[in-house]
Amino acid sequence: MSSRPQYRRLAMAALVIGLAGLAAGLTQCRMVTDSAQDARLAEADKSSNCMAACAHAFADAVRAEHDLHVANIHACAGDTTCEAAEDARHEAAMAQIDAGRKDCQGRCHSQGGGAGGR
Repeated sequence: MSSRPQYRRLAMAALVIGLAGLAAGLTQCRMVTDSAQDARLAEADKSSNCMAACAHAFADAVRAEHDLHVANIHACAGDTTCEAAEDARHEAAMAQIDAGRKDCQGRCHSQGGGAGGR
């Protein structure tokens, strides 16, 4: 019984680390200067690189959250109240991760010099 609080602390530490990793991964989407000759090609390349970085960060965050959720469910040891609380926490964490993905991708779309339509 005494290992349960320690296991919860470990699970919470893993969550904090996972969310910190997500935050660090989302900083990959940022404005960069054009250095290529063809501005359209450069913009498409930046956007696809940014989108790929967002997708990678999202996948990493989902994987970390899934692992934490499984560990937390196991730590509940069949306690249905604990499992329900963990399910609610997991759903909220997944919603936050998805919102971060959408925000990251939205920032990818807004990169560029504003030459829309040319």
